[in-house]
Amino acid sequence: MKLQSALPVALASAAMLASAKVLNDGSKLAYGRAFNNQVQWQMSGVLETPCTGALANLGMSDCYQMSLSADGSKNLDTKHLDSPRQRNEFRADTQAAGETRTYTWKEYVSSDAGTSSNFFHLMQIFDAEKGAPVVTLTARKGQVALESSSLCNGDCPSAAWSAYAGRTTLHIMRITFGPSGSMDYNVEDAETGEGILSHSLSGALGGSTTYLKFGTYRKVYDGMTAVTAAAGDFTQS
Repeated sequence: MKLQSALPVALASAAMLASAKVLNDGSKLAYGRAFNNQVQWQMSGVLETPCTGALANLGMSDCYQMSLSADGSKNLDTKHLDSPRQRNEFRADTQAAGETRTYTWKEYVSSDAGTSSNFFHLMQIFDAEKGAPVVTLTARKGQVALESSSLCNGDCPSAAWSAYAGRTTLHIMRITFGPSGSMDYNVEDAETGEGILSHSLSGALGGSTTYLKFGTYRKVYDGMTAVTAAAGDFTQS
């Protein structure tokens, strides 16, 4: 859903008057639970719920709004000060090798959010054993792309960043975790169903314990923009 037209006056007024609960003010790395206790949030930036203002019109019924500062000294993940980064992520529960899950969620990232050569992860499949991501959805150099050094063989799909940013995206993932894993992953416009990128993978999708993360997580760099984002309507089965 592109935020191009103004909200109807009554809806706009109600949205602007609504107040959000501040779950993290961006001064620390903090943790909590979200989406009816289905996931953990881990945030160094600002996190509020429900979504208000223009973000109330994103087509998400259970909506969390997030922001990261353009100031590289703010909203820092204090566990990684040797390699400064900002983290606003939701983490699903850890899964054992062989477990199969279907996840859906929606995400919005403002169209004025910039990219660079540094990582800006929007989704990660994270191998808890190795302490590293196996597959990521990353915004980099004006593109949004799946990245995996071990699974894509240089053939990961990508799209222009402008095709992703500024609209509400729906993510649908069916994944079997572990060394003999598989993943079907589709990202589309949540309102129109227009495809943005889609891919199927098979192989080592984690080790003995692995989990899904999504949100906005980036390495700090000079000249970066602020990031306004929202996530909502997470389901798992």
